[in-house]
Amino acid sequence: MVSMIFGLPDEELGLLFKPVQLRVIEKMSRGAILSPNEKRYLRGRLGKKLRLVDRLARPAPTRNEGLGALVGLLGEYYITGYEALKHNGFGWYFEPRRIEVVNTRLEGRLTVDGKLVLFKRVRSIGPDCWAPDSGTGLKYATNERILMDAQRSGEEHLVKTWISMLERYGRLFVKQPRKYRKLLATMVRCGEPQDYGV
Repeated sequence: MVSMIFGLPDEELGLLFKPVQLRVIEKMSRGAILSPNEKRYLRGRLGKKLRLVDRLARPAPTRNEGLGALVGLLGEYYITGYEALKHNGFGWYFEPRRIEVVNTRLEGRLTVDGKLVLFKRVRSIGPDCWAPDSGTGLKYATNERILMDAQRSGEEHLVKTWISMLERYGRLFVKQPRKYRKLLATMVRCGEPQDYGV
């Protein structure tokens, strides 16, 4: 019965699922009531595996879906802020709740795919301030440009995050870290534990 759901023979399904998990899947497919223990399986690893199989079975999103379709109409644009920092590989642990899009046509805000998208209109966009993503084609600000945008819009929290990334990663983060010496000097540093009596 389970092999009919996934279209694979039982021995191949055994590579992905344990026998107990296969029994739970079969019971679900028949519409039978699950015991509390079987429900625990669904909340645990079995549920994660089923969600992963579902995600893998769906076609990959294309550039024309969601945000890609919207910004494709703008022409000149780039994504900045925490979303760009995360894309550039330095804010991988951030889960940005909003996406900032600097462009030459639109000002305002909109919700796309459950995230708030802020459109900031500027007169022109320089050629060296963004780089396209090879997979999606979306344009993301360079790390240098993220700082300029954060300073222009007064986002102190992003500036502080940017400075800490610069201090930690140096040349990996920006091409010429020496240009930002004065900015590094303004960073408030915590003292040593012994300075606080510890």
